Amino acid sequence: MADVVLLGASKFAAEVARYVRGAGHAVDRFLALPGEEVTVPEGRWEEISREALPDGTRVVLAVADMELRAVAVRDYVEAWNLDAINVVDATSTVDEDALQGVGNIIGPENYVGVNATLGSFNVLHYKSSIGNHSHVGSLNFISPNFHTGNTVTIGSGNFIGIGCQLAPGVTVGDDCRIQAGLTLFEDAPGARSYLVPSRIKSLPIQ
Repeated sequence: MADVVLLGASKFAAEVARYVRGAGHAVDRFLALPGEEVTVPEGRWEEISREALPDGTRVVLAVADMELRAVAVRDYVEAWNLDAINVVDATSTVDEDALQGVGNIIGPENYVGVNATLGSFNVLHYKSSIGNHSHVGSLNFISPNFHTGNTVTIGSGNFIGIGCQLAPGVTVGDDCRIQAGLTLFEDAPGARSYLVPSRIKSLPIQ
């Protein structure tokens, strides 16, 4: 397949590069976005510029910061008419019609259920599952080992921590932040943080 350009040059971009290769693509180069801490090898990246990205350039959004992801989609992908491809690792199970939008990253060993759908620019890291007949909106960042029951609805712009679970039929609104390890049995209205009120602490023995 043709090479792709990664929009981002941080630690997360290095992770995405592995996902891209796992999906059978080759990484041409990394483009650092304004304000990013660059961690990819010297000589593999350059500052993002319009000259480096003519119309139709195949790109993958490789940014973890939620606000910067939305800005990159608006100011670069959409404004510059770039071709944001869907990346699906060969070890994941995803029906062809499940990806209704563009720019999704589906890492290794994920399962997207029967009649489940995803919008655009979602990240599904690895070893996760989206239940049958569920719907995921756009610009969600879903950390590893996430699982849902059937007929779950997830809005857009959510950050979901490692090891979270959603019970069957649960609806999550937009722009939520869900703490790692949390299990939700009831609907989660949008624009809220969801966390366990008490955390385990390590104290010295007296």
